[in-house]
Amino acid sequence: WLQALASDDPVLVATPAELQRFSETLHSWLDQIRPVETNAAFRTCFRLDAPGEDSGKSSDWRISFQLQANDDRSLLVPVEKVWKERSGTLTFLTRKFENPQERLLADLGKASRLFPAIEDSLRTARPVGLKLSTEQAYTFLRESAPLLEQSGFGVLVPPWWQKPSARLGVKLKVQSKADAKTGSGLMGLRNIVDYNWTIAMGDTDLSTEEFESLVNLKVPLIKVRGQWVELRPEEVEAAIAFFEKKHSNGHMSLGEALRIGLGQEASELGLPVMDIEGDGWIKEVLDGLTENAKLTPIKTPSTFRGKLRPYQLKGVSWLAFLEQFGFGACLADDMGLGKCSSAAALIVMNGMLQKAEDIWKHYAGEAAFDGEGYWAEPTEQLLTNSIDGMTGQIVQASIKRLYRQHLSKPLRTVRLEDGSSVTITYPHKLLTDKGWTNDLHLGDYVCVPAKLIWDGKPEDPDLVKFLAWQISEGYEPKSAARVSITQKDVSVLEELQHCIQRLSKKYGINIYRPSIHSYNDRAPYLMVCSAVYRRFVEARGYEWGKLSREKSIPDFIMQADLESVRIFLSNFFEAEASVVSSTRSIEISTASPLLIQQLSYLLRRFGIWMRISTKQKRATNGSGIFRLYQFGVLGGNAARKFCQEIGFAGSEKQRRLEKICELVSNTNVEGIPASEIMAHTVAATRLPARHFGMGTVYINGSQQFSPNSLQQVITAFDNILSGEAEREYREKALSKWTVQTLDAYGQLDKQLLTRTKVQLQRLIDQEVYYCRIKEIEEVQYDGWVYDFEVETHHNYVADNIVCHNTVQLITLLLHDREVRQQVSEPGPALLICPMSIVGNWHKELQKFAPTLKDMIHHGHERLSGEAFVQEALRHDIVITTYSLALRDKEHLSSIDWDYVVVDEAQNIKNDTAKQTQAIKKLNAQHKIALTGTPVENRLSELWSIMEFLNPGYLGSGTDFRKNFAIPIERYHDANRAESLKRLIQPFVLRRLKTDKTIIADLPDKMEMKVFCNLTQEQATLYEAVVQEMLAKIEESEGIERKGLVLSTLLKLKQVCNHPAQFVADGSSLPGRSGKLARLEEMLEEALAEGDKALIFTQFAEMGTLLRHQLQETLGREVLFLHGGTPKKQRDVMVQRFQEERRGAPLFILSLKAGGVGLNLTAANHVFHFDRWWNPAVENQATDRAFRIGQKKNVQVHKFVCIGTLEERIDQMIEQKKVLAESIVGSGENWLTEMSTAQLKELFALSREAVGE
Repeated sequence: WLQALASDDPVLVATPAELQRFSETLHSWLDQIRPVETNAAFRTCFRLDAPGEDSGKSSDWRISFQLQANDDRSLLVPVEKVWKERSGTLTFLTRKFENPQERLLADLGKASRLFPAIEDSLRTARPVGLKLSTEQAYTFLRESAPLLEQSGFGVLVPPWWQKPSARLGVKLKVQSKADAKTGSGLMGLRNIVDYNWTIAMGDTDLSTEEFESLVNLKVPLIKVRGQWVELRPEEVEAAIAFFEKKHSNGHMSLGEALRIGLGQEASELGLPVMDIEGDGWIKEVLDGLTENAKLTPIKTPSTFRGKLRPYQLKGVSWLAFLEQFGFGACLADDMGLGKCSSAAALIVMNGMLQKAEDIWKHYAGEAAFDGEGYWAEPTEQLLTNSIDGMTGQIVQASIKRLYRQHLSKPLRTVRLEDGSSVTITYPHKLLTDKGWTNDLHLGDYVCVPAKLIWDGKPEDPDLVKFLAWQISEGYEPKSAARVSITQKDVSVLEELQHCIQRLSKKYGINIYRPSIHSYNDRAPYLMVCSAVYRRFVEARGYEWGKLSREKSIPDFIMQADLESVRIFLSNFFEAEASVVSSTRSIEISTASPLLIQQLSYLLRRFGIWMRISTKQKRATNGSGIFRLYQFGVLGGNAARKFCQEIGFAGSEKQRRLEKICELVSNTNVEGIPASEIMAHTVAATRLPARHFGMGTVYINGSQQFSPNSLQQVITAFDNILSGEAEREYREKALSKWTVQTLDAYGQLDKQLLTRTKVQLQRLIDQEVYYCRIKEIEEVQYDGWVYDFEVETHHNYVADNIVCHNTVQLITLLLHDREVRQQVSEPGPALLICPMSIVGNWHKELQKFAPTLKDMIHHGHERLSGEAFVQEALRHDIVITTYSLALRDKEHLSSIDWDYVVVDEAQNIKNDTAKQTQAIKKLNAQHKIALTGTPVENRLSELWSIMEFLNPGYLGSGTDFRKNFAIPIERYHDANRAESLKRLIQPFVLRRLKTDKTIIADLPDKMEMKVFCNLTQEQATLYEAVVQEMLAKIEESEGIERKGLVLSTLLKLKQVCNHPAQFVADGSSLPGRSGKLARLEEMLEEALAEGDKALIFTQFAEMGTLLRHQLQETLGREVLFLHGGTPKKQRDVMVQRFQEERRGAPLFILSLKAGGVGLNLTAANHVFHFDRWWNPAVENQATDRAFRIGQKKNVQVHKFVCIGTLEERIDQMIEQKKVLAESIVGSGENWLTEMSTAQLKELFALSREAVGE
């Protein structure tokens, strides 16, 4: 048998007689080590205590025997009390323990097989514990304690044993060299520091002599200066080898010291690094980089024009800290995802409740590491329930991707008044009555589904019915193929007997005489014995032999159709539930936490809400022991709906239920959050609450509306709007309120009432309720968290958010100059970015930092040689492009830059590219990388960026591939991934990871200008059009002149879009338009994040050109809707964009055709490729995405060509923001009123307009 267990062929060949003897021997052995009884009030517990301070011997260890309460592990009973108990039942604080002495002795006998030293104590009549030597205590801690815990015993060990610091390790002490200068330019990861290694036992440093004396003791547990620590032989050998190979002191780089402190070289050292200490500025650096100290916040520079959000100011403080000590920094604007679920969270998936960790385990395909966690596509279709934000209906949605990340940080558990709870990360948003938010407080209303949907298949009604009773009232030994179902009503057992007989005939199941037994001393029961039946239900997923607190409903019933579920619930509730007339409710209880959640889910498929709570009550198995039970309550509307939709299987309970449902009641837990709306309406109209068909309890916050009570309010609205309510009121007897109320009727705002009625009706139509938050608890968490990227509706995903890195860098430069100008004149900064955003940087600097002088280095007339150097030194910042960084590397290398900043740093991801090599050779005191994607495809890209920032920190490229890239990418090594994350964390700021308030800090809609340059071809065409048209305009007047002005505007817009649109010659598109180049770059980034985008243009012909070009360059289907699109085709496009799982992520719309009447909330990016100079029209188009139902922060990108009429008109509108809508309300006609001189200024082409 042992050979079969360890071999490739697990088959055991033997005669039936041999197998029988073997089975008996095996079961006899297993019975000795089988886990102890777990449904008792107490379990046997072993407590190990170390020798006391007053003990004469350090070997006086002691294990004491105790009883530990199963429902409260902090409650301990000394076994002395057991031996003093004379009755057969031990009672302690309402808990009862039958036959305590016999059970204790039996447990000690089982435990002695796992820790033989216990056997010595059994030689005494009443054992209470035993003494141990140090070696025995160590064996107990290392080997026996885990086995005892696995077998169901309680184990209490000294707290120091659980601490990893209670071991042998080393400490690294680092000091700045005596002759080192402290100027920031000399600091950095290459700075040489003095080091000193010391041996440490826990928190205590040891001298060489102390260490040698401890080793000579040759004991595994030793007491060092009052602290017990473990001394493992392999660690002693490693320590000796460590000091033989390494010098105890010497010199190393600060980067090497930091890598050691962050744990990279622990495996190479062979010993854990307990701590790294430094003095002076090194201590400040180490504390800041390892998050042992808070960063000193900086003040917003006085020369900064604008307002920084809190997360931006924190980002600048982080940059300033790294800059102070000469470290490179990577500011990453991809905020990542808010991982929502703990491993044990129950997720509705494919009609079942599954743990988040099980979903990953069973369905995750090949995983890809993104620098923080792992993404995987599901191996089969996964469907969950989501809330359609547009309609409020519950819909099925596909899971697009699975995500998991390892976290060691607090999570929060949010519990609602109905007993439901969810454990989530702090950034994760929940849908409340105020919208999606992570700013949650006690008393807030959280949205929960009123109904869950799943299209299951029908199951055999006899099987479903029988299992309902087997799960609820059945007992089945794990080791036998029999089940007994107990029930006072014999007619129920007779029906179940017929059920099992029908199953036997239908499926050929051999069942030996299913019989009903009835004795005077116990309730009647049905006995079914059949190994074939057991195998039959186990093949369907039923878990046989589970204890009551472990029971669950098999998946095939959870996934069944509504009729099958109705049969199951009707019979299960008949068996387990009761009708409580005093509270007019249905109550049900179970010892299984999973089972109560499954019942709640099945009820929610019928739109029935069950409140859940946990209480102690006596067990129903006759033992009388108190244990934790899960209670479910259906009251008010839920009880009524259960009566109508499901009902009890038995007539008596159903009759009692129908009687209590005759009276209308409200459970006041689930509800519709209309109280504030109605409170505002009552105040605005001055009508009494009863005129709206409700009591004042609905507007003072003491009770929420049910669908029925809110429908009565809507009916009252109809009566008020029709005038019927006022007529009825006039016919009533006069009161002191009559004049005031009639005056209110006379001044009604019917538009307000109509809007409010529509709002209330929308709330009723939604398939959601709102339940109040009862408790928010912070829980410490160390493990995996999971996320599920849901197609279309995104209910389970906290969306990607883009930060404004531009202003953070500008603020840093201003801050740096304010600080350093007091000492010396700071040098210039070099900013390297793609050509498509050069203009954007120039405009942002003008807007936020007008005191900074910037110089754009590009174009045919750019300076070179000494002229370039002199001009650059006269500016604060020089902006150039990646291509010129290579082409003009000699000019750029001739300056010692204060900063070198690379924007869109993924452009240096290829370390072997000449462009990357040229940039890395530039001289700079400080280096900064800005990127939203530090890792796009391979980890080598991250290494290349880090090598630019802090050369040598991650080792050579070869070492990095060996130590990190291959283990993580090829073998998904979680330990290596965590190690890499620790190493880069000090130098890469990913905001969601460090600041849980950022998402709440950002606006729901962020509008930004995207400034683009013209190509040389566009500039030539632009100049030609201006010269030709101005000559014609000057010679014309009246209507002809207006027509020529509008024609010029049209032509110049076309030139700014693309020469191919203006010439209309069908020529190729790439490389000829600054706008198109920037659009392609931004869309590529959005698609990489799984986002969707709308692209608006007022020209149908430009839409056609964009569609073909984007499909070709991005490799994704692009939809295009314009004025000529038939309605049927238009509807299909909208549906595909909104709902299709792998459909087109990009939707081009002509402004007039797509600007109204469409709901396109699947998009979270809106691009205005060309401008319609009417803010109302543009806002209307933007609102296709930014409207009710949008779960993401919408980013609106408005493209503007620098130095052209587009920029000047944009400036005119911005300067007259208050009057803008009225000024341009008629489109562009207002421009025709300008004089010729004004038009010349408007149309003129600036030198800065032209790119490379």
